[in-house]
Amino acid sequence: MTEAEALENKQQQRKSSNGDVLPESAGEDAFDHTYKEKEGPKPPRIIVWKNVILMTLLHIGAFYGVFVVPSASRLTLLWSVLCFLISALGVTAGAHRLWSHRSYKATLPLKIFLGVANSMAFQNDIFEWARDHRVHHKYSETDADPHNAVRGFFFAHIGWLLVRKHPDVIEKGRKLELTDLLADKVVMFQRKHYKLSVLVMCFFIPTIVPWYLWGESLWVAYFVRS
Repeated sequence: MTEAEALENKQQQRKSSNGDVLPESAGEDAFDHTYKEKEGPKPPRIIVWKNVILMTLLHIGAFYGVFVVPSASRLTLLWSVLCFLISALGVTAGAHRLWSHRSYKATLPLKIFLGVANSMAFQNDIFEWARDHRVHHKYSETDADPHNAVRGFFFAHIGWLLVRKHPDVIEKGRKLELTDLLADKVVMFQRKHYKLSVLVMCFFIPTIVPWYLWGESLWVAYFVRS
């Protein structure tokens, strides 16, 4: 079943007897005290080696970038700060406050900006980020929490990205009310074109702008910013 079909099915389920669509359920990400972890041995951790390799390469590149910083021009350093702030907004004001918690309403231009900024951050697409974050709040520090802190400091911060999700995380994520995300054209457009948007916004533009506009070397521009 496609996501569009899932949206249609959920909308049908939310209709009242007179055919009107019911308002979104309140407190969808509020902690669920009824959830109980399954007894017995925990499922084995399955390492996702593709993610391990990618994360390793990204962190090696970031570490090397520290040594390249002295070679960068002031404009390149300022550009790096600007890109950092834009990408941070894509996560904090976008994926987190707007799309995960629905803390405020945004105009279409603001949504587009935040969607683009989110791709620059390279922290999964908006739909996946918001879904996982809602599951995290609803089942915090349990087997259904994607980054369950009970499993350790490393797991909660990065390890959860390197292994397959616990079956309860997948199960509870599928049961969440996500029609607001499925109905958001910006969210679904970014999800459909996520890989391309990351290549453009996280790697290509941050590297090309310093090289094209003020003559920074591609090598320095890439490792200092990207």
